[in-house]
Amino acid sequence: MLATMGKRALGAFGATVGVLVACGLLLGFVEGKSTELLYRLFGWGGVLFTGVAGTPIHELGHYLMCRLFGFRVTEVALFRPVAGRADGILGYVRYAYDPGSLWQRLGSFFVGIAPMVLGVAAILLLLRLLTPEVFRSSSDRLTGALGDRRGPPALLGAACSGFFSGLFRLRGLGILRGVLCLYLVFSISTHMTLSPADLRGAAAGLAVVAALCVLFGAVTTLLGIEVNAALKKTAVVIASFLGVGLAFALLSLLLSGAAYLLLG
Repeated sequence: MLATMGKRALGAFGATVGVLVACGLLLGFVEGKSTELLYRLFGWGGVLFTGVAGTPIHELGHYLMCRLFGFRVTEVALFRPVAGRADGILGYVRYAYDPGSLWQRLGSFFVGIAPMVLGVAAILLLLRLLTPEVFRSSSDRLTGALGDRRGPPALLGAACSGFFSGLFRLRGLGILRGVLCLYLVFSISTHMTLSPADLRGAAAGLAVVAALCVLFGAVTTLLGIEVNAALKKTAVVIASFLGVGLAFALLSLLLSGAAYLLLG
């Protein structure tokens, strides 16, 4: 029984935290390369070009999650284009929480990963509002790939191909909407990565998340509840959601690389 509890606890941890960490690391790598190319090509101006929309979304994610978990927010800077040139920090949210509160300890994990979650949500919302044609094209192809139970590379390819397919079918004023949406998606997707401070903040809540996973394993084992299918579905849902952000981060890297080759 203890072995079963342990396996279920590990399964729950992997399906949630494991997937989040894996996607976060991939996002960090891809976005780091994209930012490096932009900086080489345009200097600080290239970073500011993407940061205008991306940085406020990143910091707003931290702020909203702080409020949700009752943290005391002491200072907020959504975008620092001038001061950021000196210290390399385009924005920040400073906060304090009670480490003796399990709720706020748990919240520190979600505050840390919030930019990824809000970034993907913002991209989906922008696509839906600005270019519903592109949104339908991407979602149709992604849904088809999910229905065929295809692997992560195929899912990323489906999201990107659907995006371009919808984008290139725009006509008239739709082209202007497409250009604006492309810029905003590019900006957000290059600033979803977690900073070292974000990772440290998220790590502070890992013990509580792990304890909840252990509790999940114990309760489901004692009650004889089958959880394998639910855990797999949870992992797929989280990976698919964050995979949208990763797909557009790869798209941003592709655009940055093309610009570097043409103009560098």
